[in-house]
Amino acid sequence: MVVLLDGLGTALFLWFLASLWTALREAEGDPGRGSTAAAIGGVAGSVLTLAGLALIAAAGLSTSPVQAESVATLYTASSLLIALGGGVLSLFFFGAAKVILRTGAFGRWLGVLAIVAALLSVCGFMTPFFAANILNAGTGALGRWAPSIAFVVWLLLASATMTMVQRRASSPPLAPAPPSTQPGVAP
Repeated sequence: MVVLLDGLGTALFLWFLASLWTALREAEGDPGRGSTAAAIGGVAGSVLTLAGLALIAAAGLSTSPVQAESVATLYTASSLLIALGGGVLSLFFFGAAKVILRTGAFGRWLGVLAIVAALLSVCGFMTPFFAANILNAGTGALGRWAPSIAFVVWLLLASATMTMVQRRASSPPLAPAPPSTQPGVAP
């Protein structure tokens, strides 16, 4: 069930990524390196995460005693792929931050939060070197959980901000108030 929900979440993230890339590209203009870096980082991070999810599913399908011996290895490889996918997402966050901070699109505060999320995501690159502690890929606070939480929080805030910007842009302008016709009130 976890693999199914995470896979669905990844598909929804890719849909969000397409919308974000369009908005960032429009704000950035040519040559569009920041928006392109964000798109490449988002896609590459998603691919690594999906590969990790496939290994979790394979571990869950292991039913024979011989297969059961490989479950720990599959889980370890899965954790590493997901953590490295999070590390690659730092490119997504740095690219988005570059465009947002340079253009002011979506508010500079979102760009600053993207930098924070990118720095937490960089921890994913360090996870293969730590068997146990805060940077461990499977259980570590900085290796697994802080980058994941930063990812989800940033996506929620970015989605809400993009929705508000889109609604403001598509709403008709307010008509000017008619001149006052009350006696004693100058028009």
